[in-house]
Amino acid sequence: MLSIFLILLSLFVLVKSADIFIDQASALAKKQKISDFIIGFTIVAFGTSIPELISTIFSSLSGHNQLVVSNIIGSNITNFCLVLGLVSIFNNFQIRKREIDINIPLNLAALMFFWALSAYMNFHLNWGAGVSLISIFLLLIFLSKDYNHIQISKKTYSPFKPLLLISSLAFLILSGKICIDQIILLSLQFKISETILGYFLLALGTSLPELISAWVAIKKHNKELGIGNILGSNLFNLLFIFGISTFIRPLNLSYFKVDLFFLTGVTLAVYFYAIVGKKYSFSRKEGLGLLFFYLLFIVFQATRNIIK
Repeated sequence: MLSIFLILLSLFVLVKSADIFIDQASALAKKQKISDFIIGFTIVAFGTSIPELISTIFSSLSGHNQLVVSNIIGSNITNFCLVLGLVSIFNNFQIRKREIDINIPLNLAALMFFWALSAYMNFHLNWGAGVSLISIFLLLIFLSKDYNHIQISKKTYSPFKPLLLISSLAFLILSGKICIDQIILLSLQFKISETILGYFLLALGTSLPELISAWVAIKKHNKELGIGNILGSNLFNLLFIFGISTFIRPLNLSYFKVDLFFLTGVTLAVYFYAIVGKKYSFSRKEGLGLLFFYLLFIVFQATRNIIK
């Protein structure tokens, strides 16, 4: 029980610290007279993925491959199925045609490249693969300015406080370390698969920023921010965070081929729903469909773990 409490507490601190860190980093950038475009393009656009980045780094450092991979794949599946599904059920919203023409296809293109690179390297990614993933990530970002639509919704910025920036970074690192250590301990104590904990504890916890920001944005009728945040986070997770992980330790994806197929299918389902939805809208029907996919994923992982 203590481990579960510490995991939940550290996840809360991790998410809250990331929010404060991004807020202060944005304030610092603005103080240095950096444009809103650049702030949105870099700091804010990837802010909600910082919990995934921190937890993945510590998982890699501790040599737990299953936690690294399940955290990233699980976060992306959670973003599409659970986050977008829940938001769609309670908020009927319309997305821009640009999402369908550019941003969802970008996610599909990233997945296809990831598949091709993984297959070429026999699903064992080293630092060379990491360089390729990060290079493609930067290329996709800079070749498509339309992708950068995760803008700061307000033109007012918090006052920059150096101590708050430093302390939030310290709490980010500390909470991330505690969270991963406790998940590993929980796995050993109760003989629970690290993959299961990565998918349904770590991935859920680190996806909270996406859920909160998407919910608030859509409630405030800022649909571009809501869906853009999810798409941007998934792209960042798949290419950048996986890429960074390979610099610390090679990744073995052999066990996760079916999971990657599932992520690909979910991404295609989101694209299909976006096209067939009335006026590019996500309603309760599309939301229930996405939640059904998430339920299938839970059943599959539970069944595989029991058989194992």
